[in-house]
Amino acid sequence: MQKRTNIRDLTKGNMMRNMLIFSLPMLVGNMLQNLYNWVDSAIVGNALGYKALAAVSISFPIMFILTSVMLGLTLATSILISQYAGANNEQMIKRTISTTTIFLGGFSLVVSIFGIIFSRTFLVLVNTPAEIIQGAQSYLIIIMAGLVFTFGYNMTSAVLRGLGDSRTPTMFLAVSAILNVILDLVFIIGAGPIPSLGISGAALATVIAQSTSYILSVIYLNRKGHLMSFKLSEMTFDKDIAFKIMRLGFPSAAQQFIVSSGLLVLSGLINSFGSDVIAAFGAGSKVDSFAMLPAMTLSLTASAMTGQCIGAGKKERVKEILKNGTVLSLMISGATVIFVYTLGRVPLYLFTQEAAVVSIGITYLKIVALSYVFLGMNFLISGILRGAGDVWVNLLITAISFYGIRVPVAYYLSQKTPLGSKGIWIGIAVSFTLSCTMNGGYFATGRWKKKRLIELQPITKDESNGQQK
Repeated sequence: MQKRTNIRDLTKGNMMRNMLIFSLPMLVGNMLQNLYNWVDSAIVGNALGYKALAAVSISFPIMFILTSVMLGLTLATSILISQYAGANNEQMIKRTISTTTIFLGGFSLVVSIFGIIFSRTFLVLVNTPAEIIQGAQSYLIIIMAGLVFTFGYNMTSAVLRGLGDSRTPTMFLAVSAILNVILDLVFIIGAGPIPSLGISGAALATVIAQSTSYILSVIYLNRKGHLMSFKLSEMTFDKDIAFKIMRLGFPSAAQQFIVSSGLLVLSGLINSFGSDVIAAFGAGSKVDSFAMLPAMTLSLTASAMTGQCIGAGKKERVKEILKNGTVLSLMISGATVIFVYTLGRVPLYLFTQEAAVVSIGITYLKIVALSYVFLGMNFLISGILRGAGDVWVNLLITAISFYGIRVPVAYYLSQKTPLGSKGIWIGIAVSFTLSCTMNGGYFATGRWKKKRLIELQPITKDESNGQQK
């Protein structure tokens, strides 16, 4: 009897169908995550006040920077897994999962300890106001203490995506999001014998929800006899695989760092225009984030499908991924632009009733929306290049996009011309457009085709009836 495999082959059949089946569960999961963030902010802001909300908000950029390396290494794992899945090399998939669990598990523990020890130092460095620094530190310490579980869930999701499974991680993300909201209400507001824990309760709710989601996923995968099972007796560390993960992960981690630090610099420009512009950008960014979700989902889909095609030696099918992805991207971005120009004010009123703020917010959305087509295509092409293992180019283009285009253009137009804050929005739109152009130009050279990470031929497998060749 042939052993059941957990690999979903994304290289066969209709590419559009594969893309839709794979991406829709991820899109649902990402929307759930985004909605949870909205609800979380609403509960903290309304129950504890604006200072508590500020304390939570100021912690996010610090957490993003601290975890950027871990996120990059997790992304590298997904790329490697997808190529081994394409080659149908189950032995190397298991070795990669095992090595990743040991390597990134230890790494996340180090980052966790580092983040706890230097939490106050980081908050001081970003000029956290004295009246909220204590609350922000409490929140940050608890989140950092649960980082191992955050890593566990992200790693599990990355591996399953590489294997062609986007539904299982979405299922556990839904559990985490729902539990998070319930625990927020219990710990922040208080219920029965549980007193109000304030801002610490928000952090505790997040850690418990993520831990529960990860533990449930481990139990589920072990019981299913999945390729991704967590049995200590079968854990092995492969230094060659660890090296590949680091080689792939460093550029991805650096890319994440550039994005997070670039956003901090841009925030400094925005803050110089006062509270109305700050509030407008905050509200507009919430709407903007939903516009980006399909593009981000399509990027992850393209990475997984490209990785499998490269691993299976079917590079010619990558063109189909680009073709079908382009159709989906244009449809989504086109619909989003129409929404912004017709109903864009509606979601802004969910965050503020101030007419001046809404007016600035809709201006932001209308300017940035003009680049949504390029934004979608940029995410798609970047995802394909990542799946092929060509991560250094993504890093270079991201660096140019943020520090060579977005920040300088935004600074010049907002500070040296009468455009004011509009200059910042134009800088963002211009960077999306030129970044897409650079990625598209590189893709056209075909150099990404030479970036295979694994051997083309899968190894032989012992079956119950002998050797399979």
